[in-house]
Amino acid sequence: MRKTIHKSLALLLAVLLLLTLACTRKNPPRDEIPVIKNLLEKLDRAVKEQNAAAIDSLIIGEAFNQGYSSTKILDDVYAGGRSFYTFGRREFFYTRDRGVVNCFIMADSADIGRPTEITLVKAGDRWLIKRFDLK
Repeated sequence: MRKTIHKSLALLLAVLLLLTLACTRKNPPRDEIPVIKNLLEKLDRAVKEQNAAAIDSLIIGEAFNQGYSSTKILDDVYAGGRSFYTFGRREFFYTRDRGVVNCFIMADSADIGRPTEITLVKAGDRWLIKRFDLK
């Protein structure tokens, strides 16, 4: 009987350890939140200033081969002579090395905005933009 209890206890502890490790791997660290928010603030500021060099510095190199650059982002944001106020109603989701930001390109504070999805990747200790797509 005692052996059975010890085996059951050992099995239970092993399962709990595996669950803990699995959860640790799935849940990204919360300290990434301010880093991602900082990236979004830099993008917002660079787009307001129409600063192509600042925008390009936020984009991962491989994205340029797929046509994602400051030129595309600025063309999308300012299409048809529109003005830019902010990337509003931001919502983001991320794992340890990938992220998605759903937001709206707003022309002013009352604008409902144009839906946009920004795909992020983590390169080393930096988050960078991989894609910028109007939805």
